[in-house]
Amino acid sequence: MSFATYYMHLIFGRIPSLMNSDVILYILPALTISILFLSLKIMFFKTPKLRKVK
Repeated sequence: MSFATYYMHLIFGRIPSLMNSDVILYILPALTISILFLSLKIMFFKTPKLRKVK
């Protein structure tokens, strides 16, 4: 078991059983893809305006 899997079990093990464990399999990839998309959007489409060096 990897460290990431171990810590995910610790984190999600404390969530009450309102959420089924199968729901986590859908939420985590969607969350990862959305964070990746937002970071790429910020990097390439909303780049900060750089000042010219004097």
